[in-house]
Amino acid sequence: MKNILIIASCVLAFASCKKFENIAPPKNQLESSKVFADSLNANSAVVGIYIDMMKSFGFTFSSGGLTAYPGMAADELSQSSADPELAQLYTNSIAIQNKYNLNLWTSAYKYIYDANSCVEGISESKGISPYAKGQLSAEARQIRAFLFFNLVNLYGPAPLVMTTNYHVNQTLPRASVDSIYAQITNDLTYAKANLSKDISPERAGYYSATALLAKVQLYRKRYNDAIASATEVINSGKYHLENDLNNVFLAGSYETIWKIVPVVPGFETWEAYSFVPSKPTAAPKYLINNALYNAFEPGDMRKQKWISSNTISGTIYPYPYKYKAARDLGTSNENYTILRLAELYLIRAEARANLNDLPGAQSDINLIRNRAGLPNTNANDRASILLAVERERRTEMFCEWGNRWFDLQRTNRADAVLPSLKPGWDHNDGLFPIPAVEIKSNPALTQNHGY
Repeated sequence: MKNILIIASCVLAFASCKKFENIAPPKNQLESSKVFADSLNANSAVVGIYIDMMKSFGFTFSSGGLTAYPGMAADELSQSSADPELAQLYTNSIAIQNKYNLNLWTSAYKYIYDANSCVEGISESKGISPYAKGQLSAEARQIRAFLFFNLVNLYGPAPLVMTTNYHVNQTLPRASVDSIYAQITNDLTYAKANLSKDISPERAGYYSATALLAKVQLYRKRYNDAIASATEVINSGKYHLENDLNNVFLAGSYETIWKIVPVVPGFETWEAYSFVPSKPTAAPKYLINNALYNAFEPGDMRKQKWISSNTISGTIYPYPYKYKAARDLGTSNENYTILRLAELYLIRAEARANLNDLPGAQSDINLIRNRAGLPNTNANDRASILLAVERERRTEMFCEWGNRWFDLQRTNRADAVLPSLKPGWDHNDGLFPIPAVEIKSNPALTQNHGY
């Protein structure tokens, strides 16, 4: 009972303190006997994963990189300055030495290592109660599932690193997509079975595990399961769509299912820091692609609220404006949203359309459209409704976690959409390359086709 109370008090304290750094990670994470000696220290180790995921300056796997780099590769973003390695992403000609791609890969596996360390240390600890072990292991496993989900959609088959044993990891071959998804599903099922329904959204919890599972099920074409999981979150009563689009990404948003709190003093999200120009006369480094800019229907409030622009010498430079504050003044007003309710409605709409529940799909689409100031969809058959879902995902979920890039790949639409925008487009460009340095250090790794 004492350990249960420690976990509960840690979660409550965490929920009230705005900044992750208020719970310091262990100073020496190699001393697992000390780090995982009791619930309090183990909790700090798990919180340390979130801190790592958000503390790195600039774009890493979990702090903006999964928005910027797949956004460049798709039809969401372009650049205003001359950055040859960023240009490789835009032209889908990514060199195997590309530093941005290497950053994605290495940071993802660094966080996976952290999660594995927690899973192993908590499991082996003799000072943590079975209940607390279940809670903390589940949280680490949900984080691991999230990381692998994005990895497998960026790179396809990838090493399924499930241990901290260096000798095992250094020679791991690429695991199949099916086996990676099986592990993701296993981790999320465990998380659902062990996490509380009352955890604050800045920690992994029952409903965020269910929401991520709904996304996995949609990607795997398990439509009935996706509908059930999405509906469970939607009907929980814990979340609702924000009427004002400016509130969606705020710290207190009722739409947020899972988020990461900023951890670097003086800064909020790295997306705002990198996307929003420092002054009205500065050109943003990342621009909204014309294809995306023109995809919004007249009157769509998302274009008005979530895209801003600077005009310099008569040229308009539009940029993402979902996150608006690069720096904070002591209070974090914007948190980095991983999963939100609007996506669950669109997941359910797509799954319903694929099962020919057309009225149900239309109803979910209309909730998102009406919130954006648009009339009900006029799509009325399966094919047109699926295209309507694609359009709504494009204009609702743009510049969030690579969603557009992943959507184009998983629905086999990339070859139809991207060639007109990317003259050198090749079907093999749908997966990012395995970094050259990784293949050199691990002879068991193979490269994706076309690189």
